[in-house]
Parts: sequence; C-alpha cells; structure tokens
Amino acid sequence: MQADMGPGLSEQAVVASYLYSARYEYSQAVLHNDNQVRVFPRDGEGQQALHYEIWTQPPSRVLPFSDRFGNQVNRVRAVEHHTQLVVATTGRVRLSTLAPYVEDVSIESLREVPESFEYTAATVLVDPLRLFELAGEVIGGATGLIEAARSVTDWVHGHIHYLRGTTDVTTTAHEVLAAGEGVCQDMAHLALAMMRAVGLPCRYASGLLTDQVGETHAWVEFFHPDAGWLAADPTRGRMLPPASDYVKLAVGLDYTDVRPISGTFLSKGAAAHLAAIAQVRFGEHESSMADALALLDDAHIVPR
Repeated sequence: MQADMGPGLSEQAVVASYLYSARYEYSQAVLHNDNQVRVFPRDGEGQQALHYEIWTQPPSRVLPFSDRFGNQVNRVRAVEHHTQLVVATTGRVRLSTLAPYVEDVSIESLREVPESFEYTAATVLVDPLRLFELAGEVIGGATGLIEAARSVTDWVHGHIHYLRGTTDVTTTAHEVLAAGEGVCQDMAHLALAMMRAVGLPCRYASGLLTDQVGETHAWVEFFHPDAGWLAADPTRGRMLPPASDYVKLAVGLDYTDVRPISGTFLSKGAAAHLAAIAQVRFGEHESSMADALALLDDAHIVPR
C-alpha cells in the first residue's frame, strides 16, 4: 500500500526512512484478531509523508482510514488461526530541518480560539483541575504562551525522573506527579495537565525519535494562533525543536487516542508477550520490510 500526500516542503529538509515492528505472542491459538494500527507519518507541521507499507503475519485484510484527529489508521483483521501476530511497517517521510521561530502571544488571546475548547478539557488520564495550583506556581507571572509552555516543560523535565517499569498506560498525570518518576508518556501527560490548567490548548503527540533506535516517543504540542501546533518535549527538556527531530505518527488528547496498535482478539488463552521496536534512517537507502522485521531481534520485551 502506498500514499503520496501533501504539498512539498522547503529545500531545508531531509528525507528519512522509518521502520516499526511489533510481535504479539499468545498462550493459545487466536481465532480472530482485529486491530487498528497508527504508525504512519502524518502530513503537516514540517513533515510530509511520501509513502508507507504495512505487512502482517498471518496475512490480514487491511482497511485504511483517517480518524477524527487526522491520523492515518489501518484496520488489520487476521482470521487465520495463529499463536503469534507480527505487524511491520516501513515508509519514507520528508522532514524540515528548520526550528520554528515565532513571536510569543498572550495566553489571554487563546480564550476564544476553537482549539481552546477541546484541547483544554480533561480526559481520564489528564485532569487539569488536579494540577491547577501547581501549574500556577510553576508558571508564576508568565502571561505569554511560549513563556508559559517553556516553564512547564522545564519543570517537568527537572522534577520527574525517567524510570521504566513504575508506570503503565493507565497511569494518570496526577499519579505521575505523586510518584515523581515515569517515562515519556507520563511526562507528556503531566505537562498536558499543567498547560491545560492555565488555559493553553495542547495535545499529545506520538512518534519516533530520529536519533536513536527504540520504541515510540511522546511529547506535547501546544497551539499558537498564528503558527499552529508547536512542539515541547518535557522528557528531553526541548522547546520548539525542528520537525527533523521526530517522525510524527499520531496526535490526540492523550495516549488513548494514539496507541500504535490497539484492538481485540478471540482466543481461550491470553496475550503473553509484546515486543516492539522502531528506527529512523536518513539517506538515500530505502528501508525494506525485511529491515523492519530484523529489528525485532533487538526489541524490548514487555510481559503481558
């Protein structure tokens, strides 16, 4: 499957190949597996998707569509009996190397923009009201959008210790604060809650870091009325990085909207293990599906 989408970017851009592979293992045979896959590059904000391919074992029926956030999604349904499901994707994307430069605007100017209604709201994982007092202290007297977003980003980066294994996909923003530790997903949720508490429209972004092999990464994007969505990465302590730092795959209100692979399966057994890994490669070499599958040998194993 291929897609050619979006307008061209400026000459100050690079082309990259990306790879993502995941393997699910089950304790007994699965009769039917139905999943939604969100691991395809988005268009916009300094990024242009050039093409993508998806492969599964056992073979699946693939139905592409876009969700309400504009994420490219493929529904994959496997009806052949199996005890292991492998999903692999690869593609190419053009990324701007220019860091955005924008003038700051007042937080007050955001009150009436359409994005302020949905993207300042609470979700199950992100409750701004529970972080209202802390957000006010961290932002202090800041009245500018970028100034406030920077204060939150720096605070989360400095106060939350990166540590695997202490949180999971159901951990809320206020639980992250109480624990003082977590991974990129947790830091993004905490930053979202604090920014929304003071009226900054912001969303959860998921994608791949272009400078290391690993799993998907998470960061925050806040809305600027003139420049659109701008990135802030509390895990790495970075504000307004160039698009070439990431391959952006999906956005939403929180992690539940951007899960790389989600769905259901029919079996008398249970999911036993999940292995997932991703990589971005620059240069003319076009990565193949065999390259994506080879990555699984080094994948991080997650007990189910």
